[in-house]
Amino acid sequence: MTAAILATVLFSLSAVSGKRLSHHLSGVEANFWRFLLSALLLGAYAHSFGLGLGGGALGLFFVSGIIGFGVGDYGLFRAYPILGSRLTMVMTQCLAAPFAATIEWFWLGRNLSYGQLLAGTSILMGVALALSPGGTSGIDRKHWKAGILWGLMSAFGQGFGAVLSRFAGSKVTDGVVVDGLSAAYQRVLGGLAVMTILLMIRSIFSRRGVVNQTEVPLVPASLVVIVALIVANALCGPTLGVGAYQWALNVDDLPAGIVLSVVALSPLVIIPFAMKFEGERPTIRSIIGSLIAVAGVVVMTSQIAEP
Repeated sequence: MTAAILATVLFSLSAVSGKRLSHHLSGVEANFWRFLLSALLLGAYAHSFGLGLGGGALGLFFVSGIIGFGVGDYGLFRAYPILGSRLTMVMTQCLAAPFAATIEWFWLGRNLSYGQLLAGTSILMGVALALSPGGTSGIDRKHWKAGILWGLMSAFGQGFGAVLSRFAGSKVTDGVVVDGLSAAYQRVLGGLAVMTILLMIRSIFSRRGVVNQTEVPLVPASLVVIVALIVANALCGPTLGVGAYQWALNVDDLPAGIVLSVVALSPLVIIPFAMKFEGERPTIRSIIGSLIAVAGVVVMTSQIAEP
């Protein structure tokens, strides 16, 4: 449980730096550089002290990274400049739990109780209340609907990626324990592969005169600022944050839903950081919606039964 709590704090800090970075780099560029730095740091550890690419579940961890990082984090960085870090975290972390629980129900045979279904309803109500227009000063109302779609994409990727990661942890070679940082390394390679391909495609279209448009125009910044944000985000997010997250999923042997319920506290932990660094002033309605959504996640995932 300690690893899940640590991941929650690190993800909150990652969201704040990620939101600022999303104003200077596109979603593909930001993710490519943060994944590249993370892969170098995690790879240095994994090949020196961990399992490297071993463990017998590389393929599954890699696919988990394609979905969790490649799909989930791309949507995350497209939602950040529209919804802000806090509301993006409300969508991603809270909705990832019912996505994960539903996928585990269909695929792994975990049962969903009536209580979990009611909790899922409260999550949807809470997220809708928190994201309602006028509910916060930090939302870009012009592109609000696009932000919602990107947030849903991120939540699905995060939830599905978490389930695949836990499944990968159960398929490692007998007698082998995949430490959190080695698992994170194998996963981040999947995300890096996706961003490398997207960056190449973007470069080809750019040479043909096709300009990639984002909902919110990018703002120029000095190289020092951009590098500092990439380093901060890479450390708090896909490196140490995901390392703690993987440890909670694979070593602590907690169901994916339980881990996600703890990580879902990020939208509450992030409030003072968003107020300090983004100048956001969330309304009472937005905070109440966040509380309802987080409470629903905790109730839903705490009742997950083993197959």
